[in-house]
Order: sequence, then structure tokens, then C-alpha cells
Amino acid sequence: MEQHKKMLKLGTLLFIWTALFTVQLSATQVRNDMRFICKYEGQRHFSVPQDAIATRPIERNSRGFVVYAKTPKNTNRALYFKCQFNRYGEYRSIRKTNDRRYDGGNHVTRLPRTAKRICRGEASARWRMRPHDIRITKTKRLGRNDFMVQLAGRHYRGKCEVSRSGHLYHFRTKNGGNRIGNAVPSVAKRACRQQAGYRWGVRPQNIRITQGRRVGRDDYIVSLALRYNHAECEVSGRGRIYLFSGY
Repeated sequence: MEQHKKMLKLGTLLFIWTALFTVQLSATQVRNDMRFICKYEGQRHFSVPQDAIATRPIERNSRGFVVYAKTPKNTNRALYFKCQFNRYGEYRSIRKTNDRRYDGGNHVTRLPRTAKRICRGEASARWRMRPHDIRITKTKRLGRNDFMVQLAGRHYRGKCEVSRSGHLYHFRTKNGGNRIGNAVPSVAKRACRQQAGYRWGVRPQNIRITQGRRVGRDDYIVSLALRYNHAECEVSGRGRIYLFSGY
């Protein structure tokens, strides 16, 4: 009987040790994956090659884990961003923290025709205006072949990030149209909740809408939250999502 108890105790200790070792290996694997995932998300959000992204060691914060990165990786004139992971190592969001890609000045004397056409065309589609009624108020160069363009038309204001060849990275309506009310259509709310639910791995109906405002004739920005997750969703009244950014 005494021998049996000793064997049982030894088996229990062995099981606990194996479980702890397995958990440790799993956690290490998750932590190792975070940097790769951050590079992938950087490529997807900012259209940069993964091999041009440098990541710093994984850090722990109050929301879980964070990975800081920059691209290009061999210069200080780079785009800096960070990826947030929850305490289980699951990806949650990516956010630009700094952009130092300007090459010697904030002003561009001549914006490439293709970049100008793409930005005006996107603003025209979102703001329901003719392209020649939209003014370019300011331009900045981001790197050798990328540009930031600020536009205005009637009471609309927006920002467009575009390449020389016309690849649109990002368009954001900053303000406009607020005089005609801020009520967000239910279709737009539902689309944003579904997108957040997909990204956060939760049911859409559990996600709170903390704020909604109109930023165009039929475009809106919806702020969402659930526990430690927060996001902004730019969406049309018909539910077309232009931009979803977590923070």
C-alpha cells in the first residue's frame, strides 16, 4: 500500500511537471509568433515588404503584449508602428506611432498626375462631388515614391496616402457634413460590429458603440469598445467599410 502511494505521488508530480513544461513551450511558441504576425500585419496595412520590417523584442503591457516595429529597417527615416496582442498572445490591433519618411521637406512642388487623380477620385466617390470641385490643399512626400495629400471640397476635409503609381494606401475623411446630423444608420453600425467581432473573436452584439459621427454626405466614423479592445470604423451608410483601425 505504501509503495502504491509513493508511485501515485510520483506519477502526479510527473504529470504536473509535464503540463507546466508543455505550457511553457506553448507560451514560448506564441511569443515567437508575435513578431512574425506583426510583420505580416504591417505588410497588409501599410503595403511594405515583410523583409523590410524590423521588430523589437516583445514587451508586456497592461493589455497583454506589444511588438514595436519600423520600416525600412536600416534607417531612422522610417515608418514606426506597434502591434498589440492580448495576454494569450492573440493579435488584436496595429497602429502607426510615427512617420519619419519625409525626405528633406514637407512640401512637394509637383505631385504626380496619377497620384493626384487617384486621391481626387477617391474623395469624389466618398463625398459625392465632381473631382474638379475638390482642391488639393497640402502635399507631403513619404519616402521616395509615396505621398500624403490633403484635400478639401465644400465642407469636407480629407487625407490621402498614395504611391507615385497610384496605389492608394489610406484615405481618411477628417471632418465635414456634421451640420446635417450625426445619426449613424443601423446598417453601418451592424457592419462595424460584425467587423470588430470577426477581428476580436466575439459576438457582434456584445460590442458597444461608444460614439458615432457623420464625416460626409453618407459616411460615418463609429467608435467601438469591448473590455480592453477599442477601434474606429469608417463606414458608408450602406455598410461599406473604408477603414477599421484598432488602438
